[in-house]
Amino acid sequence: MSVSIRYEAWLFLMSISTGVGLTVVYDCVRIFRLICPHKMWIVGAEDLIYGIYCAVMTFTLLYEQNDGNLRGFCICGVILGMAVYQNLVSRPGLKYLQKRLEWLKMKIRTHGNRSKQVRR
Repeated sequence: MSVSIRYEAWLFLMSISTGVGLTVVYDCVRIFRLICPHKMWIVGAEDLIYGIYCAVMTFTLLYEQNDGNLRGFCICGVILGMAVYQNLVSRPGLKYLQKRLEWLKMKIRTHGNRSKQVRR
């Protein structure tokens, strides 16, 4: 295998890992939103900041690894990494976390109601 083909394959893998990393960051934002609900304008501002972050990270990948040349397979790799992580890890994980948070809130409410009944 030639050196240039190896480099292209490595760059594609770096693109996929960048996509996974971007989705992990967005999951952190979504988990923060589950724990602390926000107003809609704050959610919009967070999404705008995240979009800028994604653009900067993708540009940094292309600039540092490919001298700033826009390569279609790099963009596809980022999108592929995001899609794979979203479908295999993010959705099931966030559904599980959401159920656990609902369970925890229910337990807290139940415990609060019991302590009020004991005080009467």
